[in-house]
Amino acid sequence: GKFIKNNVETINFSEEKPTIKTTENSFNFEKILIACGAFSKILTDQMDEKIPLDTERGYHIHFKDCDHLISRPVVFQNRGFGMTPMEQGLRVVGTVEFGGLKNPKSKKRILNLVNNAKYLFPELKDKEHHDEWLGFRPTLPDFLPVIGASKNHKNLFYSFGHHHLGWTLGAISGKIISKMISGEKTNLNLEPYSSLRFS
Repeated sequence: GKFIKNNVETINFSEEKPTIKTTENSFNFEKILIACGAFSKILTDQMDEKIPLDTERGYHIHFKDCDHLISRPVVFQNRGFGMTPMEQGLRVVGTVEFGGLKNPKSKKRILNLVNNAKYLFPELKDKEHHDEWLGFRPTLPDFLPVIGASKNHKNLFYSFGHHHLGWTLGAISGKIISKMISGEKTNLNLEPYSSLRFS
């Protein structure tokens, strides 16, 4: 295989043979897979699929040189946030919002993480936080991913929408979708994961 990192602009079909146009080139394939997490909807909309994919946006920050305060991940359930010692420092994570791909970070949510961390650890009172980060979790209304063929094109396949479990479910989803693409039997009922459920 050869990995090429380009931004995909369009996908077109001629006699069911897909062509991907990127910012730099065009590529012709026998079959293609859309597995772009929260960004998949940009492409599935082009395919006239009405998949209601949205983003659960999650945040984190770091406090440098403070990872010694705890030795393992800790979740403060009453305030809905967690902390983990990392190489980058003490990571503070939490909050979920449906905010799409284009809206800016919420400073209120960042401040909430900072204040919660300082409430739990007064040692952080005079510390500055770093690395304000926002990530996009691909989310569907029924909390199931989309895995399988497109309803409109037999040579187009999907694997996205794993919510908070992308790293956890990525390997098994990859194994399933690779078998589907190559025409092998999976011995699984994959109907609940089909994009047809949104038709």
